[in-house]
Amino acid sequence: MGLTVNLKSLYILTAWLFITQTLRAQHHNAWLRGTLSISLNKKIKTDSELQYRRQNGFGNNDMLNKNLMFTFRNWTHYQYNKEIRFSVSPFALFSHYRIIQRPEDETARPVTEIRFSAAADIQQRFFEKFYLTGRSAVEYRIFNNSQADITRFRNRLGIRFEFQERFKLSLYDEILVNATGVSLLHFYDHNRVGLSLEYQISDRLKSDFGYVYISRLPTTATDRLNENNIFVNLSYLLKKL
Repeated sequence: MGLTVNLKSLYILTAWLFITQTLRAQHHNAWLRGTLSISLNKKIKTDSELQYRRQNGFGNNDMLNKNLMFTFRNWTHYQYNKEIRFSVSPFALFSHYRIIQRPEDETARPVTEIRFSAAADIQQRFFEKFYLTGRSAVEYRIFNNSQADITRFRNRLGIRFEFQERFKLSLYDEILVNATGVSLLHFYDHNRVGLSLEYQISDRLKSDFGYVYISRLPTTATDRLNENNIFVNLSYLLKKL
């Protein structure tokens, strides 16, 4: 009887420590992005993006409390056919604020990053309204601090359901890995599991909002950080052919 009580107590203590440790590692962010698109012809389109991210402060769960990131980025897309699109981002400027896990993180100076990217997107219909989607990309990242330049690969696989003409629901998983610039311990960068709803407000204006769960291994840490992210994206087509 005593052994059973002790085992139950040990189990409850272990579960409690696991829960408190998991909650302690949770982080909460809000991502906002605006995109201005221009169609140059039937196959080529350019995007200019402005992105702003917020995060919770130390000791609270308010995802709008502190700065997390500012971004300006250009994309040029080439629609090879209905299933395949190639993209290139010749320039992107990021301002990263430190992920807040300690009080001193709130006052740390942001790090500037310049990024060059290339990507390929695919989609393949396998039922009337269901599509298999994928995206593979490579990024070269240059920082203004002592961090070495990083080459990062990312691969996303998902399913899209177009249940109405203007509504599209997507579920995906994306993994990001570092190929150069970090130790072997940090080959894994982070993984994203996302759910998004796209709504075509008008012929020119589109919205996209949803949730992303991230399991991240920061380059300066040995423990993973779990993040809850709510995002809202707005895209406006300036010129439509």
